[in-house]
This record gives sequence, C-alpha cells and structure tokens, in this order.
Amino acid sequence: MTQAIATVMDRIEADRASVVSVGSKANSLEFLQAIYRNPSLALPVRMRAAIAALPHEVPRLAVTAVVTEQDFATLLEQRIKNYERIQNGTLVEAKSVPQIEAKPVKPHLADRRYRRI
Repeated sequence: MTQAIATVMDRIEADRASVVSVGSKANSLEFLQAIYRNPSLALPVRMRAAIAALPHEVPRLAVTAVVTEQDFATLLEQRIKNYERIQNGTLVEAKSVPQIEAKPVKPHLADRRYRRI
C-alpha cells in the first residue's frame, strides 16, 4: 500500500516539475508552442494548444488574382466607353418581332357542376 502511495506521489511531483516555463517576455504564441512541444503533458492538452497556435504559424489561403490577356487599364477603358455609349442613348437596336394574333380570353365563370352544396 505504501509503495502505491509513494508511486502516485512521485508521479504528482514529476507532473509539477514538468510545468511549462516560458520567459517573462514571451507572447501567447510562444506559450502555446511551449505547451504543445512539451511531451510530458497530456496529449489532449497538447493538441488543443497546437490547434490554437495553428492560425498564427501557417498562412491562410488567400485570394489570388486572375490574370487575363487584358490588363486592368484596358478593361477599364472598355467599360468606360460602354458606359458612355449607354448614356448617349446609342444602344443596340432590337429587331421588331411580328405580332401574333391571339384569341381574347373568355371570362372565367364558376361551373355549376363543380359547386359544393
């Protein structure tokens, strides 16, 4: 019994001795790195520290530019010309479509066969 108690006490002292120590000028990222690099800590604690430090260590995927044959200035000039053309009223003329003769719609009256009594 005393052997088991001594073993447990030794383990508790070893855990206390393995406390993470960082310098007084350390920032939060360095503290998290010290935690997940410490093999004496439990794995779930180390994993949570690694997950918390991950966004600060690895860059995120950013928006990339789409490169075309035209540069931005040429595209802008085309858009400005199109806008001026629209403002001047010189739009593309639509072709006239021949009118189709349609019968007038009869007024809809309730049929007595479908009435509920």
